[in-house]
Amino acid sequence: MEAVSDLSSEKKSLVSVTGQPPVSNEQPGTQDLNRLLQLQRDLLSRIALLEPLETILHSLCSEVEKLIPESHVFVMKSHADQSMTLLCAPTIKPQYHIHLRNQRVDPNAPPWGRAVFVKAPEFESHTSSNRPQKAGYSLFERLKAQSCWSYPLYESADQVSGSFTILRTPLGFPSPLEARIHESAAHIASIALSKHQHTQFLQASERRFSNIVSSIPGVVMQTEFDEERRPYFSYVSDGIKPLFGISAQDAMNQFDLVWDHLHHDAQSTLRAYRRATHAKNKLWTAECRLTDVQGNQKWIYIASTPEWGENRSLIKINSILLDVTQEKETQAQLELAGIAFASTSEGIMVTDNKNRIVNINRAYCEMTGFKAHDLLGRSPSVFSTGACDRRKFNTIFETLLSDGYWQGEVWGRRRTGEHYPQWLNITVVYNEHGVITHFVSVAADLSNVKESEARLRYMSQHDTLTDLPNRDLFKKLLDHAINEAGNSQRIAVLMIDLDRFKYINDTFGHQEGDQLLIQVSRRVRKALGDKGLLARVGGDEFTIMISPCSHQGEAERIASKVISTLEQPFRLKDHQIYANASIGMALYPDHGFDSTTLIKNADTAVHKAKESGRNKYACYRKEHSQFFEQWMRLEPDLRQALSQDQFRVFYQPQIDAMTGQLSGVEALLRWEHPTQGLMSPGEFLPIIEELGLMVKVGSWVIEQACAQAAKWRKAGFPYFKVAVNIAGQQILTKGLVDWVSQMLTKYDISPAQLELEIVENIVVKHADEVTPVLNALKDMGISLALDDFGTGYSSLSYLKMLPIQKVKIDQSLVRDIPTDSNDEAIARAVIALGHSLNLCVCAEGVESKEHQIFLRREGCDQLQGYLISRPVPAEALNSWMLQQAHLLNNNVGSSP
Repeated sequence: MEAVSDLSSEKKSLVSVTGQPPVSNEQPGTQDLNRLLQLQRDLLSRIALLEPLETILHSLCSEVEKLIPESHVFVMKSHADQSMTLLCAPTIKPQYHIHLRNQRVDPNAPPWGRAVFVKAPEFESHTSSNRPQKAGYSLFERLKAQSCWSYPLYESADQVSGSFTILRTPLGFPSPLEARIHESAAHIASIALSKHQHTQFLQASERRFSNIVSSIPGVVMQTEFDEERRPYFSYVSDGIKPLFGISAQDAMNQFDLVWDHLHHDAQSTLRAYRRATHAKNKLWTAECRLTDVQGNQKWIYIASTPEWGENRSLIKINSILLDVTQEKETQAQLELAGIAFASTSEGIMVTDNKNRIVNINRAYCEMTGFKAHDLLGRSPSVFSTGACDRRKFNTIFETLLSDGYWQGEVWGRRRTGEHYPQWLNITVVYNEHGVITHFVSVAADLSNVKESEARLRYMSQHDTLTDLPNRDLFKKLLDHAINEAGNSQRIAVLMIDLDRFKYINDTFGHQEGDQLLIQVSRRVRKALGDKGLLARVGGDEFTIMISPCSHQGEAERIASKVISTLEQPFRLKDHQIYANASIGMALYPDHGFDSTTLIKNADTAVHKAKESGRNKYACYRKEHSQFFEQWMRLEPDLRQALSQDQFRVFYQPQIDAMTGQLSGVEALLRWEHPTQGLMSPGEFLPIIEELGLMVKVGSWVIEQACAQAAKWRKAGFPYFKVAVNIAGQQILTKGLVDWVSQMLTKYDISPAQLELEIVENIVVKHADEVTPVLNALKDMGISLALDDFGTGYSSLSYLKMLPIQKVKIDQSLVRDIPTDSNDEAIARAVIALGHSLNLCVCAEGVESKEHQIFLRREGCDQLQGYLISRPVPAEALNSWMLQQAHLLNNNVGSSP
């Protein structure tokens, strides 16, 4: 009766519903539905006509108030900082708007804030005397409202932008018709708000584009092509008027109006660019002549960026035209005047219109070794390197006659006969009548530049430590291989990441770490032979390109060979060092069509190889990227989880298989993520290990387990062991034994009450470092258990060597008992083996009575799994232990 009374009292004070409201039997009639449909059509039409948002929301709220009597309707907008502002409230007096200020998106806010927070409708009914004293609720009193219904407004499928709220004088939840009206109104308000924001964004974008274009000197234009591949201007800026004398609109209406004003050399250049497939994705530049509508000759500089379609056809050309007439005239005057003729370090030669040398400066003579008096009156062909070079100079001369200017790289000949590269600029000089009078050539010796460029290019593209190609060169070579690859040709990218390199680097120093990298590069390069290209792309990261690669199996064979090669010990400072590698593979075109994607996917596969135990290779799969994306999302939160007290320790009991009595509990880590809720270890432990946080987090778990064990002892619970998993990073950390001893002393618990669980592969890989630590822990009186037995290495020699007291049968072997005879046989063998070595055997994953019966029959000592209990917090485990003790006592009391 007391419980019924309490419930009634609670209903009188406050009733709140999230999601759909309580459903009554009353159904909306046809007339009501038609009226609602007409309202929807009307408002949607007004939205489409871009009526102001304020007008639409005012009409919408007013219409809803007519359809739902004794109501006040208002719309709130939410913001990124979780604040809310009022957009519309037609019938709420302005002096009452103060009660809707400083509203927040919050689980404890009034319904209009909660609806945004939970992304679901909120329905709330109150009595006038027991309303919560929170910000916003004072509006209820002002409007004498007893009910509040609020729907979230959606900007997208998962993005909430505000809420649509109805305050009603009567007490209660909406009828089906009222719920339909409310939901439809919220949907229309969402559309109106989204449309308003989108329109504002487009207007701002158009203003920005207009401002940017107006600030660019010259002409900005975009050329496209119609169905018959004829060009037309889809955009021309107003800068075309002063340059051509043509308006932007006329240019867009008639392409030839602009084209016909270009000199034929410009037209030829631009046509050549259109036909040049090798120029794809490159910037097109040219200096051209034009004649404006007044007949003035002008020079323009054109810079164009082409856009190509999927069928390699040109679809757009984005261009900027600059008037460089003045610059050209000034350049000609300066060259003719010869102001810097004698002092310049570049060679300058002037020839007449018959192409005879009339002047040459000292720099040109020093560059070629000729004397000036030996050259005057002669043809520049004296510097020619041969027949091929003469043909090129003939082409240059033809261009000069047509264009008036030429520049480029050519080969010259010194007096000694030595050939050398030079950069040559030749300009035609015209008199006031447009007749050629001279040619001015400016030449620069590129010999030193070429040598420096070659050295710099090599240095910029190779790793200085290993002399291997670096990331940039590897990417370029991979891009080239992809461009050259046929439709059926595969290319494999192998990303190699050394395991434990940081540990080696920190232990022996960076100099020895560098020596290790050199040895690794030599060993891998020797293993590859001519089968692939090796590059160093990071600190301890190498990449291999195999092109062509016949199939995935070839890449796997090479990856296996590299791993085997690196398994052999390295010698550093008279120490034998093992530096195994994890390798990730991605294949073109299966896993990507460009170098960036292939490298990224190979790198992603490396993480999967490390996760599966290191010293392995893995081929990229799509789900790897999904895992890595989740990793990137969780990493920032995970780095702060410990300091923000977000980790939790759950405990799962272990019982005696024969008596059912509690014999121990295993401490298991969970993460209470602030937005995603409780997360299991499989979702975040691999990230913790990769980030190097395992020691800190693992130590925290041990301390929490020791503190809880002390609480259970003080509370009078019977003696049982508390088991904690310790990772390999913890065991390999110096000071583990002393730290565990400090925890036992700090919480005043017996070493026999603590059990540490290890996995076997840690011992196999690091036997020399791990064994002394385990022996020290055992000597302290701490129990040691071997976790996940029956999987992994399971080497009997290591099992005999380890100072353990317990083995745990992995749940993967228990899961299919009794349906899988192989699992039954393995479990039976593990139990027998454990007992033969005087070890306690605990089975994990016991979930059914069949599991329990089989394991009991085979003599398994302890059981752990969902059949006994799921992992639970310490408080819940206290209740479980009291209940189990009660059940055991009853069973003992009732037994004959």
